[in-house]
Amino acid sequence: MQYSTEQILQMAPDTPAAKAGQQLASNAKWLLKAVNEKALWGDCQGSGKTPYRTMVDLDNIAFKCSCPSRKFPCKHGLGLMLLYVQQPDVFTVEASLPDTVAEWLSRRGAREAAKDEKVQKPVDEAAQEKRIQAREKKVLAGIEELRYWLKDVVRTGIMNVPQDIYGFNQSITARMVDAQAGGLANQLRQINRIDFFHEGWQLALLKRLSKIYLITEAFDHKEQLPPEMVQELQTLIGWTQSKEEVLQTMPVEDTWTVLSITLSEEEQLRTERVWLYGHNSKRYALLLQFYAGNQSPEHLWVKGMQLQAAIAYFPGAAPLRALIKSHQSLSVQPIDIEVAGEVTQIYEQVSGALSVNPFLTQFPFILNRGTLTRHEGHWWFKDAANQAIPLANTTGECWRMLAFSQGKPCSAFGIYEEERFALHTLWSDHKSCFVS
Repeated sequence: MQYSTEQILQMAPDTPAAKAGQQLASNAKWLLKAVNEKALWGDCQGSGKTPYRTMVDLDNIAFKCSCPSRKFPCKHGLGLMLLYVQQPDVFTVEASLPDTVAEWLSRRGAREAAKDEKVQKPVDEAAQEKRIQAREKKVLAGIEELRYWLKDVVRTGIMNVPQDIYGFNQSITARMVDAQAGGLANQLRQINRIDFFHEGWQLALLKRLSKIYLITEAFDHKEQLPPEMVQELQTLIGWTQSKEEVLQTMPVEDTWTVLSITLSEEEQLRTERVWLYGHNSKRYALLLQFYAGNQSPEHLWVKGMQLQAAIAYFPGAAPLRALIKSHQSLSVQPIDIEVAGEVTQIYEQVSGALSVNPFLTQFPFILNRGTLTRHEGHWWFKDAANQAIPLANTTGECWRMLAFSQGKPCSAFGIYEEERFALHTLWSDHKSCFVS
């Protein structure tokens, strides 16, 4: 297994889980420890009478444990992997798998096979067309109401909006949900994230409202737009494309590196964003996954992981979101990507991308040989040409990145959003620093 202690700890959902996993990486904690070319498994004595059975899929890293923890991976899975990396000799090498482990791996394989079968299953085009027409009728009625609402807001003025931040758009947001325009509902919810207690909220609000109106106006004239832009608008409004349809498109086969992994949680829904970079295609890809409750990820990605994969992009203008069609994990190692990226190129590429798709909000970018600097209380990333870009990272993150770079030039991956650059990963001299 090609994982180091540091890389395994990066899989931990939080710091307490990582610390607890390290404490369980002890031979004395485990009643049973075994390994096969396909899996690790072991029994860890907990506070109850029955030990916890912990399993790790080594082909496509995944965990399963009988403990009640909702964390994924739990401390037992982390502890078992850490123990194997640090003391492989204490594990019994088994030629065959026990029934519980074999059954778990079989179910995982069956799910993958079912996905492939679903992708190849023929579609009832007549029934599908009927559903599309009914959906579009509801959406169009909702959009018409939204346009009236936007015009009323502009006509009556926005100065009183901070007095009723949550009630301001509550009714129209609910109406978009009812009209099956979930994308527009989400656009309206973004208004509630504006800081109405600081000067400049007026511009932020007008930009949000203008973008929503532009979406409705563009969709009203969709016959004049290219198919890729129509697809983009449909996504923004709330049409979702099935994974099966996406996986049927021509994939991009390449060697990909996991540049960053970020997790966010809102209303018990966890969102995982994994950014990849293709070494030959020079393309970025965003894997976006949603998990509710104690649902666990299908694949566990590790920062710095390299994989040989076929990736299918969701259709649209300048697509970034993608799905993994097939992959094989190669190794986990420090990131070492050389791209001639400079600050001026960020603005050039952002301008070019917006001319193709004015609704883009995030722009991935790699900068080489840059330095972190602090000027007049603000943090900047300065390239070799002495051009600097403001950073969206927190002060604590910036100090940590500065400690990693020691003030020396390093390469960085980040996301340009709302006129600032958020660094996610730094690397230099075969070492990596993951901010997120």
